[in-house]
Amino acid sequence: MFSLQPLLYLFSSLCLYLITKSIYRLYFHPLANFPGPRIAAITSLYNAYYDMLGMGLVKDLPAMHAKYGPMIRIQPNEVHVAALGGFNQVFRVGTPFERIWHNNPFLNNSLQSLGTLPETKKRREFISPFFSKAAVSRVEPTLHGRKLVQFLDTLTKADGTVVNFFLAFRCLTADVVMDYCFRSDLGALTTPAFENNTLSQMVEGMGMAIVGTYFPNFSASLNKLIFSLSERTRETYFAPVFGWERMQRLAAERVEVTLANADRDGGVKKEDEENYTMFDAMARPDRAKGQERPSKYEMTADGCLMIAAGTDTTANALGNILWHITQNSGIEAKLLQEMKRGMNKGDVVESARLEGQGFEYLRAMVKEGLRLSYGVPGRIIRKVPKEGARFGDVWVPGGTTITSGIYLQNTDPNTFPDPFTFDPERWLCDPETYKARDKQMLSYSRGSRSCIGMNLANATLHLTVAHLFRRFEITTTGYTTARDMEWRDCFVPSTLGRIKGLVKVRTD
Repeated sequence: MFSLQPLLYLFSSLCLYLITKSIYRLYFHPLANFPGPRIAAITSLYNAYYDMLGMGLVKDLPAMHAKYGPMIRIQPNEVHVAALGGFNQVFRVGTPFERIWHNNPFLNNSLQSLGTLPETKKRREFISPFFSKAAVSRVEPTLHGRKLVQFLDTLTKADGTVVNFFLAFRCLTADVVMDYCFRSDLGALTTPAFENNTLSQMVEGMGMAIVGTYFPNFSASLNKLIFSLSERTRETYFAPVFGWERMQRLAAERVEVTLANADRDGGVKKEDEENYTMFDAMARPDRAKGQERPSKYEMTADGCLMIAAGTDTTANALGNILWHITQNSGIEAKLLQEMKRGMNKGDVVESARLEGQGFEYLRAMVKEGLRLSYGVPGRIIRKVPKEGARFGDVWVPGGTTITSGIYLQNTDPNTFPDPFTFDPERWLCDPETYKARDKQMLSYSRGSRSCIGMNLANATLHLTVAHLFRRFEITTTGYTTARDMEWRDCFVPSTLGRIKGLVKVRTD
């Protein structure tokens, strides 16, 4: 005869375990004295709810800090820091706070996944020289010039039609960054109506990273299950994963060609500045400097990282800038006046000139667009070293997860009055005020793990905004709503809709 007694015993034991664990976390945990929502101290499901079902916990953090203070407990073993000084302490160059990495099958073994500074430094030595201002300027005429002209020509052919700029900007940035890394692009700009399947699928898959943050074991098991299915099944039913898989395959193919060429005849030589890439440098490490060749899998992961990081963040900034310019005729008029004064409609002007004298309003426009597009807005995760750390008069125990974020800094009302208003004029200020605001703005993060591609991104932003508005009149009213431009945190901001606009070629 079936008895309920074992089930009741199991249920009672589970309840007792959860109650005991909750009491420990509330009153006896090393972080028990930190302020914050009580439910957040008990379970990480509090955060998961906001990040997975809401618009993202990041949007609620300013109110939480206003209520509880500058350092708050937002998970059982996580403290979030609001102050810029705390951010700088955690993310400074040479920081002892190590990265905490959550499994990602496409980015594991990449630069982003490396936990310790020595590991990171070795890999960055290969990559950093290729993203210096000088390196970006060196290849700009052939790379940016070619891609930008292709982009502008496509828009010219679309004269009088509505363009999906959400897709268009991603096609541009993906082709730029892939060409920059591999001297072989994705061909996204040649896709009709900018509807590139791989990029669209990758965008859909961005939110999956959030699941892995809270449920790493479940996420890893699910990935194994998906990858065990046939390719057709993956493409049909798991398109977001398949898009990333396709990108990984493209990166792997280019890495294999690079390695084969290096092993056969030395590959592209360093003296060939136009064609020499970071992967050529990895394939032929400088043994005298103690460099070692990364594995094929590490190089492929770095390829995926560069494409993913360089595509969405820059495209988001472009979409944000386009929206705000087209919603404010005064801002658009000032920008156009400066563009007409500095360049002819058919000109292709290099980024160094656009970032120089005579284009101050353009630079302010890009700066404000970066501020309000946030880069990676959510919590950036680090681990407190085992000896613990002091933040002012607050002691944080070793092993604690410590987080801070860009969104909170970029919207600080003390530094940026009326912080959610797009106002390029706030950057046309006295040097002291500019310095304070520039110090507060963290769209590229900061320290030894700051965005490695910021110079390429800046060049792309200045070039695209300048030439786009000098050549075209774009109307978003009636085609895009404010609701479309609201975003949720999917590691990068993911807008609820897609920015679209009617394109007309300027006659003057």
